[in-house]
Amino acid sequence: MLSKKSQTNHVIARKDKVLTKQSRSNLRKLFGIATPVQTPHWGVSPVRLAMTCNRYILTLFLCFIAQSSILIPQCCSKTPRLVIVGSTTMLPLSEHLATYYRKKVGVDVLVQGGGSSAGPIAVLNKIAQIAASSRKFTDDEDKNLRVFIIAHDVLAVVVHPSNPVKNISMKQLKDVLSGKITNWKELGAPFDKPIQLVNDSSGNGTRSAIEELVMGKSKEKKTSGTLITLKSVVSNSSSEMKANIANFKYAIGYLPFSYLDNTVKALPIDGVPPTYAAAYKGDYPLFRDLYYAIKKGSSDLELAYIYYVLSPEGQDIVVQEGFLPVSLITSVEELDRIKSAEKLKSSRQLIKGENYK
Repeated sequence: MLSKKSQTNHVIARKDKVLTKQSRSNLRKLFGIATPVQTPHWGVSPVRLAMTCNRYILTLFLCFIAQSSILIPQCCSKTPRLVIVGSTTMLPLSEHLATYYRKKVGVDVLVQGGGSSAGPIAVLNKIAQIAASSRKFTDDEDKNLRVFIIAHDVLAVVVHPSNPVKNISMKQLKDVLSGKITNWKELGAPFDKPIQLVNDSSGNGTRSAIEELVMGKSKEKKTSGTLITLKSVVSNSSSEMKANIANFKYAIGYLPFSYLDNTVKALPIDGVPPTYAAAYKGDYPLFRDLYYAIKKGSSDLELAYIYYVLSPEGQDIVVQEGFLPVSLITSVEELDRIKSAEKLKSSRQLIKGENYK
C-alpha cells in the first residue's frame, strides 16, 4: 500500500502523463495529424518533423525578406532609386558603376545578381528597372525590352595551375563539353586521369555564350547545337566555378577574363593566347557582348543611367573592371540610338539634378 507522499507523487506523475498526452493530441490536431502515427524509422516523430520543417520555412522566409530589401518601392524613399538585377558575371561591374553614379548624381542604385535569366523577369514584373545580361535576350524577352550593348567580354578555358596541358583546340573543347573526351591523356597530358568538367548551371549567361560559341547553338537559325554533358560539377556563379577549378587538380571549365587570377590557368585556343588584343583583332574565338535592358517606354531616370554607362566615364569603369569598352562611344551624337534628341536632353538635365525636386 502506498504512503500519502507516494500517492501524491503518483497522482502528479499521472497528471504529467495525461498532460503530455493531451499536448501531443493538440499538436497532432494543429498539424493535421488525426490519429497517433508510429515514429518513422529515422527516429523523428511526425510532430517534431513538422515543427522542424516550419522553422526552416520561417528561416528561409526571413532570409528572403532581408534580401528583398532592394524591392522597397521608390515612393517610400526620399531620393530617386534604380534597381538592377541579373548577370553574376556583370555583378562587380554593375556595382562599380552604381557606386560612382550614386556619388556623381545622388540617385540610389541597388544591384542584385540572380543570373541573366532573372533580369528580364524582374524588369517585366516591375521589380527592377534595368536587366543585366551576359547572354542574348530571347525573342519573348526582347519584344518587351530595349536592349543596349554596354561592354564586351572574353571567356577563357581554365584548368588547375599545376596542369601541364598548354593548348586546346575548339574541336577538343567541344568534345570535352559534350562528354566525348573524358580523359586528360586524350588532350596530351602525361597522366591517365579522368577529366572533371565544371559547368555553369542552365540559364547562366556564361554557359549560354559557350553553347553558342562552342557547341553551335543558334538563336537565329533556331538550332540547339551539341548538348553539354550532364556529367559535370555544376556551379551557380563564376566565383564558385573558379573556386571549384582551383580546388580540383584535374578540373576544366570556363571563366570571364575579369575573374582570372593565379588560382587558375587559362589555356590558349588553337594556339591563340587568351588576350584582349587577340580578341579585338578577331583571332580569339570566345568573345561576347554584355547587355543592359530597360522596359520599352521607360522614364528618363533609366535612360540617364544608360547614358552614363555609355559615356567616356562609364566606359573607363568598364575597362577598370576587366571588360572591353563599346567601341567609338565618344560623343553625345553617337548615343542617339538611346533616345530622340529631346529625350536625351531631358536625361542630361536629370543627371545634373535639374528635374528632381
